[in-house]
Amino acid sequence: MKKATGKPGLLLSVTVLAVIAAVLTSGIIAGVATIPLLVVNIFLVLIIAMLAGYRYSDLEKGMISGVKRAIDCVMILVFVGILIAAWIKCGTVPMIIYYGLGFITPRMLLPLTFIMCSLLSLCIGTSLGTAGTMGVACVSIGMSMGIPVPLTAGAAISGSILGDKLSPLSDSTILASSTSDINIYYHVRSMLYTTVPSVLISLVIFYFLGAGYADLAMEQGVISTVRGSLANLYHFNLLLLVPVILIVILSLKKVPAILAILISGFSGLVLAMIVQKVSLIEVLSVIYNGVKVETGTAVVDSMLSKGGISSMMTTICTAVLALALGGILSEAGFLHVIVGRITKTIRSDCSTILLTLVCGILTVLLVTNFYVSVVLMGNMFRELYDQRGIHRSVMSRTIEEANTIILPLVPWNTGCIYYMGLFGFTAPLFAPYVVFAYVNIAVSILCAATGLFIFKALPVNDAEADWRIRGSKTRGGTEPNGSGAATAFE
Repeated sequence: MKKATGKPGLLLSVTVLAVIAAVLTSGIIAGVATIPLLVVNIFLVLIIAMLAGYRYSDLEKGMISGVKRAIDCVMILVFVGILIAAWIKCGTVPMIIYYGLGFITPRMLLPLTFIMCSLLSLCIGTSLGTAGTMGVACVSIGMSMGIPVPLTAGAAISGSILGDKLSPLSDSTILASSTSDINIYYHVRSMLYTTVPSVLISLVIFYFLGAGYADLAMEQGVISTVRGSLANLYHFNLLLLVPVILIVILSLKKVPAILAILISGFSGLVLAMIVQKVSLIEVLSVIYNGVKVETGTAVVDSMLSKGGISSMMTTICTAVLALALGGILSEAGFLHVIVGRITKTIRSDCSTILLTLVCGILTVLLVTNFYVSVVLMGNMFRELYDQRGIHRSVMSRTIEEANTIILPLVPWNTGCIYYMGLFGFTAPLFAPYVVFAYVNIAVSILCAATGLFIFKALPVNDAEADWRIRGSKTRGGTEPNGSGAATAFE
């Protein structure tokens, strides 16, 4: 037990995490929403900590500190809701779907499903939304061709989680960078090194999986229905690519994320008035309420009825409560005790990253909630990466690879349950075909084992990274904070 001046015991720390995991897991299995479960956990952890000798004022300080640390995350999520609504209202997202569906053939269905879901998820920053729109359309087309639903669903989910993992508009990307306390663009840049090879390998696998269905007859009905509905609703032209081009350019120029999102979003709102002839009143309305479409075609309606600040409120509330819980755990020292015990045997950068990956997967399996898992991992491992001189973008990248892409494979997670309901399964039959998840984890392990893409923090400014690509010539790693930290893998 902690008395106000000491550290908590290992048993108490493990007990607290076990309580959190038990409440979340049992609640989610029972069908309870995540937000009330997080409130219950905050209350229980406060009570346990106070009984163990902590002052409430200190715990409250930690809770508020946890939320303050990621206030930029909350603001970005608010503006991302506006961006999604703007891109749909002006026709950017519908145009991507419209022309994407025009390229589909039986042989190319799986790789194109993977590509189109990746692009859409990158644009709107949500895997669930992408799977529920583009994913549903592609699975419906695959069914009409006679391609097994689990196979097409696996390709759709793979693309959806790829975009969700990599998009600077995604709540997972925003939260992982915020809880790691690094620039979101550094986080995305670090992820590119392991994600791009994973994408190429996944594309090859999906191509060969799809080649077995090349001789199937193609039914145009579903494609024609979706494309016809989109063409009736929107006027398409190249101007609609401006919001996408803007956010790419602004991201490359390292313009602050909030400003980049607002510029791209408002360019979309202007285009909605110019190209789609939408009134100013209607444009202002979608900023909060999002887009609502009723065409009579369920797939199209679900594709386009999204966005707005109101659509992000559940996500924001969940993130704030998870951050508050993480702040309490950090202030009380529960996480530090556990990590300190685990990391005593860590002697190399490779083992640091592999430990992060394993702990991340185990944590998300236990707590079943992405927000809680990411916050816990960030709080637990920041100090270890700093001690070893590894830039935190490597940590945030590994946290994403241990959390974001694992969720569809966890049957008791709400994400997996959502996908099962979406594609009509009673069990996660798509799990073997979520190729990108397995490939990305394998690439991450390979990079850790070889020392590739383990970027070091600059000694003069640990917020900046040394982006030189290194490979491990030895298996020993480096001494933390040593003078050889920047050259050990050259």
